[in-house]
Amino acid sequence: MVGKENDVARHLWSQMFERSAGHPGAAVVDPAYDPSEDQARARAAFAAAGWNHEQIHALRAATDAHQAAAPVTSPGVNPSAEAFHAALCDEIEAEMARQGMTSQQQVARGIEPRTGPFASKVGVIMTEESIITTGAFTYRFCGLIAKAFYRTVMLNAWYWQSDSYTREKSNFLLRRNMDLALYWNKIFMSFAMSGTNATVPFEPSDPVDVVLVEQIARAMELFIVGHEYGHHHLRHGRNIAADPRVEEFAADQFALRIGRPIGERERRPIWNPYLVSGAGGVILLKALELTRVYERALGGRMAGGDTHPSAEERIGRFDSVGVMKPKEFVMLKGFRTTSARIMDDVSALMSDFLDAMPKDVWAELIAMRRRLWEELPQG
Repeated sequence: MVGKENDVARHLWSQMFERSAGHPGAAVVDPAYDPSEDQARARAAFAAAGWNHEQIHALRAATDAHQAAAPVTSPGVNPSAEAFHAALCDEIEAEMARQGMTSQQQVARGIEPRTGPFASKVGVIMTEESIITTGAFTYRFCGLIAKAFYRTVMLNAWYWQSDSYTREKSNFLLRRNMDLALYWNKIFMSFAMSGTNATVPFEPSDPVDVVLVEQIARAMELFIVGHEYGHHHLRHGRNIAADPRVEEFAADQFALRIGRPIGERERRPIWNPYLVSGAGGVILLKALELTRVYERALGGRMAGGDTHPSAEERIGRFDSVGVMKPKEFVMLKGFRTTSARIMDDVSALMSDFLDAMPKDVWAELIAMRRRLWEELPQG
């Protein structure tokens, strides 16, 4: 991009990526991969979801054009991840410029050829430059969570904010819709086992719902990437005496500050309440926390130290998003409350699922996960 001052960061990323991509288990596309069978299955799935031939063709053409226009920061990774990352970074940097910031000129971008839903910021030593990256499957994770979340909302759209809400009623509602509950479980189990969506069935939304599902996914995606831009803009990681928990809170606030005006301008088909209110961040943080619960249950390593506050602590500070327009505070809070309730209810049910798993099945899954992760590149 014109005006960028990130040559050192881009050079460093090319070296880092080359080392990571050389690992036998790196998340890069096999050069011999033939997408025709997967595309045929996708067309059949869209047709089953209610899409007609013209809509499927238009979607395929738009996807191909999007991927063809994507930059190549990380040769060999899925071009869809490159396209998503480029679009999100462009939007965040444009909003930073609108707000009078210039630090975005010193950012390089990349897709890490590793599994798992994450984003990161790497500061380049002796410079003000940084590299903003996401994992190869981060945006797949956001899309799946958004789809499951929307379907959960629509079980009873008015219930989650109503005075009649209780955890017991929610548990009953979810158990009455066991296909959806199991879909949630498949998402978390798949990412905890492999860091990918490999065992999650492809179930596209219908043409009417897909726009609203995409709003939720975008709110999650802009939050996770905006958070990393916050670390860069606020120069986090450069002062070894700084409190990392305070830095996490500050990066969250930056993501909210950047996301709100983007969401207010969006009309797809309406403004994006999940982005404006910070509800996308609520969904994301609680989904990542539940993924870690599954990982620990499957023998994954515990997160080191207490550098990251809990999702609940971080979300508790999201009320700042309503400060500039207090008349909208109640409405914005309502979206976050609904999102938190749904994710907490899902978490409670998923914990029940984990507790009910027979010991012999657990032992087999833990051994399987250990073998798999021994083959994958680690961060």
